[in-house]
Parts: sequence; structure tokens; C-alpha cells
Amino acid sequence: MPRPEYTRWSLVLGAARGDTDRRDTFARQYAPVIRSYFAARWRLPVDHDQVVDATQDVFVQCFKDEGALERVDPERAGGFRAYLYGVASNVSLMMERKHARQRKAERTESAVDLAAVERRQETLSQVFDKAWANMIAREARRRLAERATQSERDAERFRCLEMQYAQGLTPRVIAERIGMPVTDVYERLREARKSFRLALLEVLGDHNPDASTADLESTCRDLVGLL
Repeated sequence: MPRPEYTRWSLVLGAARGDTDRRDTFARQYAPVIRSYFAARWRLPVDHDQVVDATQDVFVQCFKDEGALERVDPERAGGFRAYLYGVASNVSLMMERKHARQRKAERTESAVDLAAVERRQETLSQVFDKAWANMIAREARRRLAERATQSERDAERFRCLEMQYAQGLTPRVIAERIGMPVTDVYERLREARKSFRLALLEVLGDHNPDASTADLESTCRDLVGLL
């Protein structure tokens, strides 16, 4: 399956130029993706100190003078996803080597041996891709939540969708909880899924403005397969 290749280049390039707001947005947007990668690589919880420190180091590498973001190329094969994956991989290798040197120098056995963890790069890449897909899906969900305030119908769609996917409720249970005929719930869910797909295409379009409609449709299918 082709991997998603998308990012909002205006955000990336703005962060590279030192724009404070864009750097803050960049960090909020990509931190969950990076944490998921390190947690999978080292088999640690996403809030473990080693994972948090490594994630912060990725941003240090990105934002420092002549850092990673200043070298990013929008024409790079694989898009920004592949570039950020490479930065995270390099940071992980640096931390593993540093950790190994410390263990050797101190001759101690720490609770976590980063370098000793067995891993497969293709599996780590899949973890990274899934986290990336979830990031795009969160943005699409946020847009649907905003639109849910615009009309009662939009609010009903969003509520039904959240109850089914976030809470795991069946249409019949949803109907009982909100006092709506189950046939109407099915209709709202069909509409909501269509709206969510359109929102995904919008987000993908923002992240890859030069992509054709066919490319966006293909990427959207791949993304849904990763969720």
C-alpha cells in the first residue's frame, strides 16, 4: 500500500523561517506522531521520560540554526512524512548511542536499554504512518466539530458519528439515547461518514495543494485503511 505523502508546506516552511506561532502549531501537530514512533521503537509508554526527551530533541533538531527544517525540500520524494521520519530515526540512533556509552562508562544496568530493543524498520514505519493518518483524521474531526455548530442537522450528524466511533455504540443504542428513530440515526451516520470523507479530502488538499483530485482520492483511501 502506498504511504500517505502530505503536509502543510506553508506551516513547515513558516516554522523553518522562525515564525513562533507556526513553530508552536508545528510542535502540537507532529508531537503525537513522533511520540508514537519512539514509544514503538523502544517499547515504552508514550509519556515515558525517554520518549518525551527524544520528541523534544526532534524539535530542537528542526528549529535550531541551520537545522532540519532549513534543509527541507518540498520536492523531496516521499514528502515531508518521509523527511520527518528520517529526522526521528536519526535522533533515535543518537540517543541509543549516547545511552550505550553511558551504560558502558557507568557499568550499570538501567531499567531501559534503548540499544538492545529488537525492532524492524518496516514495522516502525507502519507505526509512524498510522500515527500520521490519525493526525490528519483529528484535523478532519475538528473541522466537523466546528461545522456541527452551524445547524441542527450538522450537530445531529456529528453527535451520531461520535457516539458510534468514539463510544462504540450501535445505531439502535444511539437512537435510544438521543430519542431519535433508528432509521434516522442510520441516515445521519451515512451523511456523517460522507462529510468526514470530504473533510479528510479537504485536509489532504491543504497539506498537498499541488495534488490532483485523483491523487487525493487515492491518498484518502490509503489513509482510511490505516485508521
